[in-house]
Amino acid sequence: MVSQIGPLELPGPGEKRAGYFTFDDLLLGRYQWPYFAAVGAEPGLSFLLTAGIHAAEYSGTLAAIRLGRELGAEHVRGTIVVLPLLNVPGFYERSVYVNPEDGQNLNRAFPGGADGTWSERFAYRLLNDLVLRFDRDMDLHAGDMIEDLEPFVGFYESGTAEVDRESRRMVDAYGGVRWATRAVTSGDRAGMLYAAAAARGVPAMLAESGRNGLVEEDAIRRHVEGVRNVWRTLGILVDKRAQAVEPPHLLQRNEWLRSDHEGVFLCRVKPGETVAAGQVLGEMIDLLGNGLAEIRSPDDGVVLFTVTSPAIKRGGLLLAVGVP
Repeated sequence: MVSQIGPLELPGPGEKRAGYFTFDDLLLGRYQWPYFAAVGAEPGLSFLLTAGIHAAEYSGTLAAIRLGRELGAEHVRGTIVVLPLLNVPGFYERSVYVNPEDGQNLNRAFPGGADGTWSERFAYRLLNDLVLRFDRDMDLHAGDMIEDLEPFVGFYESGTAEVDRESRRMVDAYGGVRWATRAVTSGDRAGMLYAAAAARGVPAMLAESGRNGLVEEDAIRRHVEGVRNVWRTLGILVDKRAQAVEPPHLLQRNEWLRSDHEGVFLCRVKPGETVAAGQVLGEMIDLLGNGLAEIRSPDDGVVLFTVTSPAIKRGGLLLAVGVP
């Protein structure tokens, strides 16, 4: 039986462990990452669950902590490892989007590089030392401190039939959401953890639940119940049978709208609303109240998230429209 995966020490069969680890890297080594690991008495799939790659997306981190604490090795077949917080440098800084070590978005840094920036080194070590050594990968997200969000799930279409089938199987088992996004090999979602995993042969998915960096029980519970149902569907968690859930509607693409101007964003829609092509979704104005631009929907679709902070830099993200 494997006693270690990369920098993680695993417990023996039928046992569980909680603790901290670090990476063998000059820049990363001064930080410690929390983890839970449960190894079943019977062999099976190995599953890595991560959260907090954006440090202020608290629903994911709190759900992962709850899942890790409540997980019993006696109900596991195979191995489950939970990393509840990836962006450790940003957590106590309440960092929005980026890693304060270098100002980079950790979830745009994959596959990273062994001798790159802090974020690139972290992405490289996480991917190669951990993610690629597991059979399945799942990453939990939420609306950051400045994002209101419609819960949804997503997977990366790698072009490998078996990987894509298994990724979609996880997505369909999560439950409790209306929409699923599909990133494709054209470069959409470049640099993201779940896409990097799937592109290298590890079936993977992401799940979004929660908004504005708030601690809301329904958002946390959605993640907890969704993850458990994925585990049960895959036969990794055997405490009870998986629930039959309605699979989400697949979106053809995800349109991320950004501002051509620096200014103030006045949003006129909310997450979950359906919108029509050409519909005005909001307006950019300057600090004297003069109109700069109307923000219009590029197609018929549904609003997946909006940026709730009105202060927008040139090129700044405003909202996303999912196109069914």
